[in-house]
Amino acid sequence: MSGTRPTDPARGELVEPFPWMSKGAMEGRYKFTLKSPTSEAITGTLLLLAGILCSVILFGRGAGGAVALAVLLIVVFGGLGIFLLVMAASRARWVRAYRALHGRKPY
Repeated sequence: MSGTRPTDPARGELVEPFPWMSKGAMEGRYKFTLKSPTSEAITGTLLLLAGILCSVILFGRGAGGAVALAVLLIVVFGGLGIFLLVMAASRARWVRAYRALHGRKPY
């Protein structure tokens, strides 16, 4: 198994790195799908910037509660943003390998 072509050894097919994130027919009230790595990267960047912006505003106040909230916001929003950026990078490699193998996009 190489870094750019993850395969299922039993079937010899490409395996999507995060299949639960791109399902088209998700169940439940709160659906959240990001089909393309580009949309994941944009969402991750926006979450990271939102966390940084809110933290900068709250750090400027200097009060103890505001600083604690700023740290919490940067950890939550920044962590989600970084997670989505890592997912976008790994899924982009998978999409390129899928396109090279099948000649079309997987979605």
